[in-house]
Amino acid sequence: MKKLIAIVALFVSVTALAQNGDRQERGKKMMNATPEEIADIQTKRMTLALVLDEKQQKEVYNIELANAKERKAMRASRESKKSGEKPTEAQRDTMREERKANYSAMLDKQIAQQEKMKNILNEEQFDQYRKMKAKRHDRMANRDGRRGNKSKDRKGSEGDRR
Repeated sequence: MKKLIAIVALFVSVTALAQNGDRQERGKKMMNATPEEIADIQTKRMTLALVLDEKQQKEVYNIELANAKERKAMRASRESKKSGEKPTEAQRDTMREERKANYSAMLDKQIAQQEKMKNILNEEQFDQYRKMKAKRHDRMANRDGRRGNKSKDRKGSEGDRR
């Protein structure tokens, strides 16, 4: 009986690791994809979810292509800035200011993106688009142990520090 439990536990852990590996591989493939491939995939996903017509597909593709090119350039810029040494305090202050400016710029881009999508989509499609965005935001915010995740304990302790 103990052997059976051990075998089942081993099987479950191997399966969980294999699924995580597939997700990582898929992410790496998307990182290496061209902006055109990324825009095409995003447009197809939106077409399936929102039932876009030909004109809407072309407009969404152009927006997604511009976004993909911009993300690729930003990723390359970030990679080129990486060095193996610790930043000085002055560099950290500069990095904090850059992060604030980048966050503000990102929010401005999201507002502009939403306005563009509002002009392309009809009212029903736009409502569905907003629901999709909210669902993706929730999913990204609830990732356990990955980048960008703020655990509930940490949020609570931040309030205690202030």
